Amino acid sequence: MNLKFILISLLCFLTILIHGQVNDTSGFNIDLEQIEVSASRTGSSIDKLPLTIDIISRTHVVENQSVTAVEALHRIPGIDLQSDGGLTSTPVIRGLSRERAPVLIDGNSFVGGRIRTYALIDPFQIDRLEVIKGPASAFWGSDAVGGLVNVITRKAESGYGKDFKIGASLFGGFQSVNNHLRSRVEVEGRGAGFDFLFGGGLRNAENTMTPEGEIPNSQFESNYFDWNVGYSPAENHRIEISGKYFKNDNVGFPGGLGAPGPPVRVRLFSPDEQTGVNLSYRGKNIGKKFETIGLNLYSKRQRLHIDMITNVFFEGTNNPNRILHPKLDVDVDFGGAKAFAILKQGPHSKFTLGVDYLREHRFGTFRDLVVDIFNPKGEQVNKIEPPDAQIQPDSYSNSIGLFVVEEINIKDKLDILLALRYDNVSTNIESEPFFIPAIANLYNEDNMSDSDNAITGNLGLKYHVSDEFELTANLANSFRGTDLFSKYHFADGLLPNPSLDPERGFFYELAGKYQNSDVYLGINFYQNSLTNLFVPVNVDFEGTPAIQNQNVGEAKITGFEYQLSYKFGILSNVYLNGSFISGKNTVSDNYLPFIPAARNTLGLRLRDKLNKYFGGLEVDLTGTQDKLAPGERETEGYTLINVNVGLHLHKMVKEFPYAKFILGIDNLADKSYQSHLFRGAPANVTKFFAPGRSVNATLILKFGAANR
Repeated sequence: MNLKFILISLLCFLTILIHGQVNDTSGFNIDLEQIEVSASRTGSSIDKLPLTIDIISRTHVVENQSVTAVEALHRIPGIDLQSDGGLTSTPVIRGLSRERAPVLIDGNSFVGGRIRTYALIDPFQIDRLEVIKGPASAFWGSDAVGGLVNVITRKAESGYGKDFKIGASLFGGFQSVNNHLRSRVEVEGRGAGFDFLFGGGLRNAENTMTPEGEIPNSQFESNYFDWNVGYSPAENHRIEISGKYFKNDNVGFPGGLGAPGPPVRVRLFSPDEQTGVNLSYRGKNIGKKFETIGLNLYSKRQRLHIDMITNVFFEGTNNPNRILHPKLDVDVDFGGAKAFAILKQGPHSKFTLGVDYLREHRFGTFRDLVVDIFNPKGEQVNKIEPPDAQIQPDSYSNSIGLFVVEEINIKDKLDILLALRYDNVSTNIESEPFFIPAIANLYNEDNMSDSDNAITGNLGLKYHVSDEFELTANLANSFRGTDLFSKYHFADGLLPNPSLDPERGFFYELAGKYQNSDVYLGINFYQNSLTNLFVPVNVDFEGTPAIQNQNVGEAKITGFEYQLSYKFGILSNVYLNGSFISGKNTVSDNYLPFIPAARNTLGLRLRDKLNKYFGGLEVDLTGTQDKLAPGERETEGYTLINVNVGLHLHKMVKEFPYAKFILGIDNLADKSYQSHLFRGAPANVTKFFAPGRSVNATLILKFGAANR
C-alpha cells in the first residue's frame, strides 16, 4: 500500500470522526503556564523560570498509551530512548546517557541501578513528568549533567474542609506486539482533613515481535502495590506518608552487555524488587516570610537477583565446551532527607535555601555458580559447583548538598534566576572479601575511600520582549560524582576503577519563544563541554579482554531544538518539532558513542470542543547516523507512523460513569528498523530490531471521588 495513500486516508478518517474540533497549544487543554515546577526547587510557575523545562501531563501519558515512562519522554525534542530490550529502557537527554540524567520520584533521588529505574514505574501511576533539559547540578547535585527527570505520582484530592467521599478507578491496557496485558486498580477517598489513595497493578508480556522475527528473551512480568495517605490539619499544612512494593520478574535482557551476542547468553532479572517508604511535610504561606517550608525523609530497598546462562562453544564444533550458570544477588539500600524553605522578599523576588542528604549501601555481589563441562561430542564430563559466596566487598556513599536559589523579577520584563550549590560525595569500600585476587590488587590504602567536592551554579535570564515574544539565556556548570558501581564493583567483563575522578561540565543555552493565541514557536541552541569524561575503555585484564571506565576524554556536545505548533480552534493543533545533536571527544577527535540521529516529528491532534472525541496522527522521521564512535556501526534512517483515536463515553451518554477508551496503532507500516541507541556490547554491535506494528488499547473507568 502506498505511504501517501495511508497518510491521506488517516487524515480524512480523523477529520470526519472528529469534525469541528478545536484545541490549545498542547493539544490536551492544559494550562502549563500555571504549573508549579518542583524540579526547580522553587515552586515557581514554568513561565517565570529561565530554564528549559518540559511538562508531560497525565493526559499526554494516557492518550498516547505510553507503556513506560520513557516512551512518554521520547516525544520531547532532544530526548531519545535507549533500550536494552524488553522492559529495560532509559532516556538519553541531549546526547547524554542515563548515568548523566538522574531520576527523582516525587522529588526523592533514585539510585542503585538506572538501567531498571523506569521499569519500576507503571505509567498508570504517573500524575505528570517534569523534565529539565540541560545541567541541573545547581539544584540537585551530582549526575545532573545532561538533564533531570522528576516523576510525580498520583495522590487523592485534599480532604481539608470536605465531607468524606470515596471512589475507585480501573485501568486496563493491551499491546499486541508482545501480548502485553496491564492493569491497575485504585481506591481513593478524602474528608475530615484526610486523603488516601491505594493502588496496585499487574503487567505481563511475552517476547516482542519485529518485522524480522521475534526478539528472544524480551518477556517480563510485574506486580506492585502503592499507597499514599495525607492529613491536612489546616488548609496550608499537609503531612504525607507513602510507600510502595514493586516486583518485576522473569525480565528478559536481550540487548544488554554481552547478551545475547556471542557467546550465546540468556540473562534474566528474576526477580527485581523495590520497597520504599516516604514521610513528608509541606507548609505554605506561613507568616509574612515563608512561602513554603518542606521536609522529606525516605528509605528504599532494592533486591535484584540475576539468573544467567552462558554457552561457551568448543572451537571447531557446534557443541558447547561448558555451560556457565551463575546466579547473582545485587542488592542496594539507600535513603535520604531533604529540607528547604522558600522565603518571600517582596512582590518581585524570593529566596530558596535547603539541604539534601543521601546514603547508599551497595552490598557486595553474592554468587551461586554451576559449571557444566562437555567433551567435543557434546557429552557432559564434569560439573563444578564452588561454594556460594560473596565475591566482592560492600561499599558506601554519603552525599550532602547545600543550595540557595534567588529569583528576581524586574518590572515584569526580566526574570533572573541565580542558583549556587555545594556538594560533598564521600565513598568507601570494605577491605574484603575479594573472590578474585587480581581485582583485590587494584586497591591500596590510598584508593579505598575518597571524597569529592563540587561547587555548581546556574545563571538564567528571561527577557519578555513583548506579551508574545521572549528570549532566554542560561549558563551553568555541572558535575558527576564517582558512583559506587564504576569505582568499586566488578561485573561480567567490567572492571572497577578506584582512581576514577568526577566529571565536570560547563553549559550555555540561548532560546527564543513566540506565542500568540494560534501559533507557538520555540527554538533552543546549546553547548555542553565536559572534562574528565568517563569513557569505557577496552583493556586487557589477566589476559582476558575487559572494559573499564577511565577519565580519558574531554567532550563537547552541541545541539539545536525547535517546536512549532499551529492551533485551529480551541482543542486541536498541528505541530512540527525536531532536534539535532553532535558530540565529539575533543582529545581524540572521535565522535561520542550513543549520540542519537537527527529526528523530526510531524503530528496532528484533533478534539471536539466538548472533549467527547479525540485523535492523533504522528509521523516520526529519524535520519541516518553515520557519525560513529570507535566500535559503533552505522544505522539507517527510518519513518514511523502512529495513530490513535479515543472516546470520553461519559460525555456521550449522560448517566455513564467516567470512561475513557483509546485505540491506537504504533508503527502502522510495520517498518523494520534499528535505533542507534539500542544497546549491545561492545558499543552497539549486537543491536536488535525495534518492535513491529502494534495495536494498542486502553480503558479507564472512574467512580465516586475518583471522578475529578
